[in-house]
Amino acid sequence: MNELINFIILGMIQGLTEFFPVSSSGHLVLFQDILKINNEGASAEIIAHFGTLFSILLFYKASFFSSKNKNDFFHTNTLKFLTISTIPAVICGLIFDFEQFFNYQFVQYSLMANGFLIIIMSLLKNSFSLKLNLKSALLLGLFQSIAILPGISRSGMVISSALMMGLDKEKSIQYCFFMVIPIIVLSIFYELLFSNGFEAISVANALGLFMSSFIFGYLSLFFLVQFLKKFNFWWFGIYCILVSLIS
Repeated sequence: MNELINFIILGMIQGLTEFFPVSSSGHLVLFQDILKINNEGASAEIIAHFGTLFSILLFYKASFFSSKNKNDFFHTNTLKFLTISTIPAVICGLIFDFEQFFNYQFVQYSLMANGFLIIIMSLLKNSFSLKLNLKSALLLGLFQSIAILPGISRSGMVISSALMMGLDKEKSIQYCFFMVIPIIVLSIFYELLFSNGFEAISVANALGLFMSSFIFGYLSLFFLVQFLKKFNFWWFGIYCILVSLIS
């Protein structure tokens, strides 16, 4: 039972922080240290990623399973932009070794940097008047590539930079989470191909991890979209700075 709770906690942390602009990798490092939870290996990471992937597909099912409108996932323009946006992260992931940064102290500093970056870009909201095109897609991809570092939030960098560029808020949020789909899929394939080994996970633990990641991922998506309709993005920046100071 304790092992099942362990997996449920990991899934909850993954689901809640994958989409919030607070860095899921950073929070996993902090919680694993605070709660003395061991890294459960590649098998757990893949299952957790599948949970958050399915939460995106369910949340944006109307736009994902369609190609009629230009903002739909399978529209030619969207697929072209997503390809451009994904390239910087792929290049950074293949060239640099980021494993050395997955430690408690680095996450503390990077969470603070993440908070200040979100606040600064939020204050610079609508500083430019760009539209979603190949140029802005590449810029968003460059900001996304920074988030390979633990403690730097992918959604925080992408949404903040999109709003700074003057892109529409609702479209920016949807495109941001469409951007994570190829990243999750590629990370799953990477783990399958290059992982040193896979931990054996019971059906109950795997199901608990998947459902926890899926449910909390969906809830965090819903909350974030509703939150950003009424409040400013920089509140998450303040949260990151506070977590960095007290952790």
